[in-house]
Amino acid sequence: MRLRMSGLVQSLLLRSFAVAVAACSVSFHNATAQFGGVFGNRGVGGVMIDSNGVLRNATAEDQTLNLEKLRGAMHGAQGDLAKATDLRLVSLKGIQQIALESQKQGKEIPEDVYCLGGLTRIDYVFVYPESQDIVIAGPAEPWVLGSNGSIVGKKSGNPVINIDDLATAFRYVNQARNGGISVSIDPTEQGYRQFNQALAGLTSQNINPAVASELARAFGPQQVSLSGIPADSNMARVILAADYRMKLYGMNLAKAPVAGLPSYLEMVKNRANASTALQSRFWMSCDYDAISHSKDRLAWKFSGQRIKTMTETEVFDNSGKRNNTGKADPVAKKWAESFTNKLGELAVKDPVFGELRNIMDLCLVAALIESQNLQSLAACDLSGLLGDSAKVQTVKLQTAKSLDPQISFVQSAQSMLVSASGGVMIESWYFASNIKENDTIAQARVMKPSLDSATSWYR
Repeated sequence: MRLRMSGLVQSLLLRSFAVAVAACSVSFHNATAQFGGVFGNRGVGGVMIDSNGVLRNATAEDQTLNLEKLRGAMHGAQGDLAKATDLRLVSLKGIQQIALESQKQGKEIPEDVYCLGGLTRIDYVFVYPESQDIVIAGPAEPWVLGSNGSIVGKKSGNPVINIDDLATAFRYVNQARNGGISVSIDPTEQGYRQFNQALAGLTSQNINPAVASELARAFGPQQVSLSGIPADSNMARVILAADYRMKLYGMNLAKAPVAGLPSYLEMVKNRANASTALQSRFWMSCDYDAISHSKDRLAWKFSGQRIKTMTETEVFDNSGKRNNTGKADPVAKKWAESFTNKLGELAVKDPVFGELRNIMDLCLVAALIESQNLQSLAACDLSGLLGDSAKVQTVKLQTAKSLDPQISFVQSAQSMLVSASGGVMIESWYFASNIKENDTIAQARVMKPSLDSATSWYR
């Protein structure tokens, strides 16, 4: 799967100041949640959608109201699910059956099924021909509400995987194979030209709030383009929010909630080479080791850090068109490596990054099942979840159309141009084809015999 966003942030170091242009709000069309009840319409990434359909940073009042609503609806983990475990098995056939039956009866998906038994990561995919089932497995724990409305593990604080994102990843697996899933947020060429004109017309080195507002107005709204993935899906919102948060931290528009992660602007503002024009884009992508499988292909294991931050230098011509160079600026590369190293901590402190990591796992599972023909191997019909004709519904949320920029600036010793754009790229089919045999993982499946999904969808 390839999800890509570009142009969310433009940053410029002007004379003695660093100026960052970032998204501050997103305009949305109204829609209603039809899946997961109140849990399907949670706030994501510390942002909220107001009554006018505009995405903005959530205020303390927003957070309180949202959490009160969620707490009133949440029951929490019950029975066996109230215990943390290193390896919980979740039957795909079982959750498909429950989801379809809930829809048929006009009921909401049960909370424990929505939270997939508290899974916080997917480490294994097991195939059970004897019970005609495919199972995903990984660490799990009882769930609670995070401070910004994310549903997280009570023990680790890592976000819990949800069935809505699973259903979206599975439904659009064929578009992923064709490389047609993309999310991009781009400045318009006209906006880029207007911004440069406004920048050239400045007569003072003092960029005060009034000047910053003028530059933002000249830059204009950035356009959101989505293809291959529903613009109104929770998955799209998570991807947008994760990229938005990354750019806020990189452009010094928000302080990272973990120690040892300065902003990109703080790292670049005093660099010695004042004549270099730097235009760096950053994006988050998958980072998995080769997938291990048993000789009989009934057990599959995921490993690796799963998510990383990449960077590349790009240039803009006078018309505002962007061209990639295939090279990375050393300072940008260092910041990308620092951000990658902190993503584990960020996944807890700012759970949208953990939710993005979960989405990557789900996309990889979907691609693996399709590319390795695991449905046939298991004699398991997942057509309710997997593929274009899938019947399991997903949440319907507001659709992002454009973003308004905001200006920030810091003192700098040099004069140079810096830009940052990018987003998220998930190439699940590439990683699903990177496999190797390792029969030692067969034991993990043997130790976990098949589930009877007619009586239990998890163990």
